[in-house]
Amino acid sequence: MFRADLDIRDTSTLAAFLARHGLESYEALAERADADPDWLWAEMLKLAGTKFRTPYAKLRDISGGPDSVRWGVGATLNITETCLDAQLAAGLGEKIAIDWIGEDGSRRSWTYAELAAETGRVAAALAARGVRPGDAVGIFMPMIPEIEAALLGIARLGAVAVPLFSGFSPPAIASRLNDCGAVAVLTADATPRRGKPVWMESALAEALQGVPSVHTVISLRRFGGKPVEPARDLDWAETVGKADPNFPARAVGAEDLFLIAYTSGTTGKPKGVVHTHLGVQAKAAADVLLCLDLKPDDRHLWMTDMGWVMGPLTVLAVLLAGATLVLAEGAPSLPDDHFRLLRIAAEMKVTHLGLSPTLVRQFMTRDPAPLADYDLSALRIVPSTGEPWTEDAWLWQLDHICRRRAVPLNISGGTELFGAILLSTVLHEHKPGGFSGAALGVGAKVLRADGTEAPEGEVGELVVTQPSMGLTPAILGDRARYLETYWSMFPGKWRHGDWVRRDPDGTWYILGRSDDTLNIAGKRIGPPEIEAALTETGKVIDAAAIAAPDDLKGVAVVCVCVAAPGVSPDDKLVEELKDRVGDIVSKPFRPREIHFVEALPKTRTMKTMRRVVRAAFLGESPGDLSSISNPETMDAIAALRKEA
Repeated sequence: MFRADLDIRDTSTLAAFLARHGLESYEALAERADADPDWLWAEMLKLAGTKFRTPYAKLRDISGGPDSVRWGVGATLNITETCLDAQLAAGLGEKIAIDWIGEDGSRRSWTYAELAAETGRVAAALAARGVRPGDAVGIFMPMIPEIEAALLGIARLGAVAVPLFSGFSPPAIASRLNDCGAVAVLTADATPRRGKPVWMESALAEALQGVPSVHTVISLRRFGGKPVEPARDLDWAETVGKADPNFPARAVGAEDLFLIAYTSGTTGKPKGVVHTHLGVQAKAAADVLLCLDLKPDDRHLWMTDMGWVMGPLTVLAVLLAGATLVLAEGAPSLPDDHFRLLRIAAEMKVTHLGLSPTLVRQFMTRDPAPLADYDLSALRIVPSTGEPWTEDAWLWQLDHICRRRAVPLNISGGTELFGAILLSTVLHEHKPGGFSGAALGVGAKVLRADGTEAPEGEVGELVVTQPSMGLTPAILGDRARYLETYWSMFPGKWRHGDWVRRDPDGTWYILGRSDDTLNIAGKRIGPPEIEAALTETGKVIDAAAIAAPDDLKGVAVVCVCVAAPGVSPDDKLVEELKDRVGDIVSKPFRPREIHFVEALPKTRTMKTMRRVVRAAFLGESPGDLSSISNPETMDAIAALRKEA
């Protein structure tokens, strides 16, 4: 058990909010929030300082049902007027908004005024190229200050930002840009990795060979990169650098798109999860400003990527709070600097440090002696997300990072919610790997398969019974998939796809994914994308990608394949196939193991039963096998476990 010191609890934003509204506890607040969502979300918009051009006529319209809730009906606004214009008007122009450090230790800082000016220039440069409100614009950049201006500049124009993971391969980039019909992309020529440039603009150019809708690329060239198509590929310094910094924000409807965040499901096509200008502000305020206690004087560092939802969420929350974003390019751990993230946190006086269990497990493999020289006394909050904790890793971070002073706050939600379903607060006691409560306004419950509520201590499906602000209203262009994926199992309730348990003391635990989606080091991907990379070689005719426990990553990819006729599997082929996945999908999803069998378990409609593959490989119960057409295949897969 761990509990925050009294001074942290008493001075928290949450404690002040409870006192202001005459509430005795977080649980009392959560109860009121579920009973009166209009009250909660109006308060969160006040906390965010949301600025409207036109006030809403109705905050919440649920007349179409929970799967069709509308927020801010009739309102117009632009998120950048809240994040930037309002902060300048409040006198924060000279305050540091972004404090950046490069892999080589180089530093740059931008004030709020400088970030606002670069944001205006991005919007003006895109407008000059014919980008209009509602157009999709990709972001394929490393974590440098310009990526924040890219996100905000697209929004200021009223266009729709489409952040892409900076490590994506050309096919993964192309599939997402085609899905949203992107007309422009903001990129950089390269990003350094261990002292050498990793070329990004050239990877994008390869992807764009199959994306005819993109007519403009603006590249920040730090490493001497050259355009592939000069009419399309423009230089950031010549276009953004010379554009008007005073571009006025375009008012958009509260339900208009701000962001398309791609996440993967159990089909081969990535899901374009959409978020609006209004919803993200309220959700960031509820989760980060209120529950994670982010304050104006804080310095927040969460080493992530703009292509994962934590990237946009982090920058927006920091700006809404009027705080400072500490931005670090490169990896959190290097061969000659194993604790780089923690060294940066110490040197840059970080107060909020985001972590993942995988990263902590990596730290645990190293001698912790150097950490004694790191002054982490500025740390107050250490949030974590992405995957379940192991108890030893949670306790290690408590001792070596939090120093039993900073508060480890576990949160879990997803791209679709732009934040949390479950979280912890500074007011609660904390158990290793647990969550102290449900996020506000989501009405989280644990359900059995028959839709009845599971009693305390029983494992079940995590569901949202109250559609919150921030919950995605759609999958881009696919209403049927949206309803089938999230709303079909429990009518009127959002099924998130996690197994959870709530103990009698109120602590929640997430126990893993209940669907096929792979969660590797906090990054989610659908197995079909990995399987397609294997079968497209022509050397594999069938494949199943599963998640297997891993001592370092927590979870690793393992693939069980059927070789094509005439192909003899050997070590060389295995390495070739692993590299293929790394090249086509992304390096984090490169399989740890690839095995071969004669056939995979199938349903009678010839659908591969991945859960059966995983159960056989790991020696777990496969559950209901009534639909399997070839149960004999399980023995060969089980034998792989013994061989491994």
